[in-house]
Amino acid sequence: MNQASSLFRYLIQIKPTGLLSKASIPFILAWVVSIVFHPLLMPTYLNGLVFKYCTDLAPLTHESKVQILFFIFISTYLIPSFTTGLLWASGVITSIGLEKKSERMIPLVMTGLVYMGVSYIFLEYLQMARIIGFFMASIALTVALTAVITKFWKISSHMVGIGGLLGFMLAVVSKTQNMSLLWPLIFTIIASGAVASSRLYLMAHNQLQIILGFLLGIAVSWSAVHFFV
Repeated sequence: MNQASSLFRYLIQIKPTGLLSKASIPFILAWVVSIVFHPLLMPTYLNGLVFKYCTDLAPLTHESKVQILFFIFISTYLIPSFTTGLLWASGVITSIGLEKKSERMIPLVMTGLVYMGVSYIFLEYLQMARIIGFFMASIALTVALTAVITKFWKISSHMVGIGGLLGFMLAVVSKTQNMSLLWPLIFTIIASGAVASSRLYLMAHNQLQIILGFLLGIAVSWSAVHFFV
């Protein structure tokens, strides 16, 4: 939502003919990639993959899966996005896109707290979906580590998110030989390259911030699945 708002402001400020220029088209494509693979959407994508391709990890009915996925989308994407919007509207942060490193700390901490709350709900009250709570706890840990690093250095949260998704699939395929994840795995590898390219094109991060963010996401999610699932 943060990226979408920035893109909307950009679109209304340029002339219609600018959309067809060589400069604006790559810009728009880069923003679209950043929106589709926004880090706040990764929990929804991750659990969607679990429900579709790893049914043995979460033996739930179709109706339950839809309800849980809807709850995850609201709690891990809409609520943090709305909260960031309120921070921007109240003047606590100057940019809804969180371009400044100093302005990322509060949204990251608030997002981490929300993720911890969601994890607690699944672990304590939804016995059949405890594995989802465990995954959410690992994501909350990733957000916490990102927040700590961000206090000193601007790491790429986009790459942390997509790296976490990739690390999860790599660990599941390695540990369970679940080859139904092969095509999603290939797609995520391609998407990771697209996200990295888009963040570099938009000058949101440098190469080192991209690489280390990606490695952080992979390391935490892969370790969580490999050692505890």
